[in-house]
Amino acid sequence: MIRILLFFCLISVTAMVHSQELSADKLLDMLSLNLPKAESQLVNKKYSLYSSRLNSDSILRYYAYYPAKTGHTKKGAEPVSRKLLIYNFNRTFKYTYQTASKIEFGNIIKALKKKGFHCYYEMDSTIKPASYVYQYQDYTAEASIQKQNDTAWYTIALDKKILQVDKELHFAEDLLQFTSHEYLEYYFGSENVKKDVYFFGEKDVASCSVLLKNTDRQVIFVWSEALNNRKINSILIGGQHKLKSLSGDEKFIVENKWSLKCGLRAGMPLYDLRSMNQKNISFCGGYAPNPGLVFPESTGNIDFRNKDVILGCMNCDDDQFQATKLMNADNAMKDGRMFFVLTIVLYPGL
Repeated sequence: MIRILLFFCLISVTAMVHSQELSADKLLDMLSLNLPKAESQLVNKKYSLYSSRLNSDSILRYYAYYPAKTGHTKKGAEPVSRKLLIYNFNRTFKYTYQTASKIEFGNIIKALKKKGFHCYYEMDSTIKPASYVYQYQDYTAEASIQKQNDTAWYTIALDKKILQVDKELHFAEDLLQFTSHEYLEYYFGSENVKKDVYFFGEKDVASCSVLLKNTDRQVIFVWSEALNNRKINSILIGGQHKLKSLSGDEKFIVENKWSLKCGLRAGMPLYDLRSMNQKNISFCGGYAPNPGLVFPESTGNIDFRNKDVILGCMNCDDDQFQATKLMNADNAMKDGRMFFVLTIVLYPGL
């Protein structure tokens, strides 16, 4: 009878120790909870709030679990310390979980992989990143080891992307919320998004993803974080672009169906652009470093400061155009030049 009681006591103690861990399932589930419910679960696991601060329009809350030594702890063994940071911004949450246990850290990573999380470069021994980014659908988990006061904290930062979209996207600006290749695949389907390499110049290249390639809704996402194919550098709509995958047989599609909230779209004639803006528009001529680029200082109904608009021309192969640095819409149309919006470039943070 005594042996049976001791056995059940051992099970109870073991369960109590492990219950303080925040498993992969628990961390992912908490991302979908509101703050009061998440805090309630943390309290049940003996985590307590020890710091909170307001940072601009976000809230940072720090929780910690420091188990006291008990008679059940193995001789020479130290209790595992754990911390959790909740980052609350615009009704979305990001969790950063830290544990002093390497084994616990490894088990969380294994559990995430079983669920479908993957890291593009994990098996490449030549790459030594500061952190490993695991992505799956609308989830991201960034794993790293951080040293604090001679303690190694095994850290996993998780977040769930909240895509503010309806069943259909309405404007080109809506595309700026798709900040990784994984998010594009999750929303549009893997068959509609292809990884590629974009050539700005002979030696200036960048990783990119092409949405709906060779259609009138093609969009190129150029990534600033090439290793993980995420974080938008720019979005290119319309035009002809140098991609590694191009074979030379692709059909040039003048009209692109993506339009901006102001009505601007690739393929529209200069006359329509001028009418929409209600003021004259200045742009670079053939002798300038960037022929066709609209000057951001151009005023009117269209704000050219937060985007690049590049004009193409169907009858500008003459010497006069090639010798001109500065042009404007009124004079170009008066001279019979057939300009149109070739490419629109959007940038994050608009």
